[in-house]
Amino acid sequence: MAKRKLSSAEDNTQGISRKQPHLRHSDYFSKLSDEALLLIFSYLSSGDLTACASVSKTWSTLASDSLVWKRLFYSQFVEPRLPRKFWLRRHAEDQFFHRSREHERDSEWKSLYKLRYNWHKGRCSIGTIDVSCLPSDKWDANLGERLDQNMIVRFRGRSIFTVDSDFGLRAWDARGGLNASVALPRTYGDEGGREVAYGAPSALYIHTQENIAGSGQSELTIIVGFTCGGFALYTTRDDKYRSFDLRYTHSPASHQDSVTAIVYEYPFLVTLSRDQRVNIYRFQRTDDHNENKFLADATLVSSLKSQTIHGPISLSMRKSAQSERVFATIAYSHPFLASGWTVAIQEIELDPERGLVNLRAASSLPKESPIIGSPRSLRSRKAHSPALFELDFGFNETLSPPTSLSYSHPFLLSSHTDNTLISYLVKSTNLELTISEGKRLWGHTSGVAQVEVKDRGKAVSISSNGCEIRVWDLESYPLGRDDSVESVKLRIGEDNLSTLAEQVEGVRLGKFFGFDDEKVVVEQEKSQGRTIMLYDFT
Repeated sequence: MAKRKLSSAEDNTQGISRKQPHLRHSDYFSKLSDEALLLIFSYLSSGDLTACASVSKTWSTLASDSLVWKRLFYSQFVEPRLPRKFWLRRHAEDQFFHRSREHERDSEWKSLYKLRYNWHKGRCSIGTIDVSCLPSDKWDANLGERLDQNMIVRFRGRSIFTVDSDFGLRAWDARGGLNASVALPRTYGDEGGREVAYGAPSALYIHTQENIAGSGQSELTIIVGFTCGGFALYTTRDDKYRSFDLRYTHSPASHQDSVTAIVYEYPFLVTLSRDQRVNIYRFQRTDDHNENKFLADATLVSSLKSQTIHGPISLSMRKSAQSERVFATIAYSHPFLASGWTVAIQEIELDPERGLVNLRAASSLPKESPIIGSPRSLRSRKAHSPALFELDFGFNETLSPPTSLSYSHPFLLSSHTDNTLISYLVKSTNLELTISEGKRLWGHTSGVAQVEVKDRGKAVSISSNGCEIRVWDLESYPLGRDDSVESVKLRIGEDNLSTLAEQVEGVRLGKFFGFDDEKVVVEQEKSQGRTIMLYDFT
């Protein structure tokens, strides 16, 4: 009997059934070595690596390999910034992958990639810390008014520091727990033997010194300035900052104006008072029997008085890379007849042995300044002092004065009420000190209240209502390029949106605003005290 010819549908069904066992038991990846899988994973994106990590324990371990995420970090965040010349790119790549290998074995490149990615996308979680530390039923209106006037907030690492007249110096953890507190000095004896009050705290500065005496520990130096013109210095070495040690108090010989800013870089400390007086102190260090260095005494090196500094002011300090000299820089704004205002800096060069070595200043002429009644352009007269300009130069009302200034060499940023920032580049060499023409940065939808810039050009700005925070990357966009600098608006996690909306109502922006590699800290003022908002990118 002749066989019946199969239909096409039956033939396909049997063909699939015959091939299924062969395909079901084929696992080519299990035959590959770990090195081969790592090579394959190095070509995947972060999303694909996350998906592969959920396949098995072996893949989860390999997909979390530090070298795989290091290459991914390089391709997404480092390579786009490199110059276009081939030999420069190759040199930078070799430096990135081969430098300090012995120190990078324990580094978590996956965590670094996640942190950088969250900054790049503006993704973060939000937390709050109530620094009033008083029950609502015991809150006093007069006490709240005093706290609003003299409480100062700073943070370093995972701790937040506050100082005020009523509670003294306090340290808080990221969850709002109070770690340590110490009372501030109240009075000091003047030359006539009378007791004089230090007054309320008016400035707070925190300095970190790594690897004390080769022990691997870090030491925090906390300096509190007072309205009498004096200051107190505390240190702590505990990782959780559970205690403060009062190491030095400075009382002025005669009553001076209130200290508004302090910076410290061993062995110099610089204070700026409300009457525009700059005092430079030099510390001497001695060793105790435990081989722990402590500050012994401070002598006044120089006292300078300025008549041209106008607010806002940014006071910073940095060490020279080629020598032991220290540079203190004051960034400020002052009226300028040709364009309404201009930014300027004064740089003070300090030597540990000789004290004050050099003092120089520079200012920037705005690029957008029209000139009325003068045939020459403003650029052609850069070398002249602002006092030499004639009265026929027009006043440009479109350029609003800055609301804040921030300087971290070589980046200088100013914020304005017209929803913009202006970025400057400072060039400081042995021969010259110059400020480039400003570049206007757009992105905010309301007036910008504060801005802060840190190392490598990372900057964060906040609007006057405190509801819009933007992240800027100035290093990726040099001032000479024509393309605009892009910013990223912070996006809060969905779980915290309702909480954030409730907290914004009836709240005004406080005096402090700052950030580090992991978080942004914003101070907010309420009817019953102050609250610290933590935007965590980890």
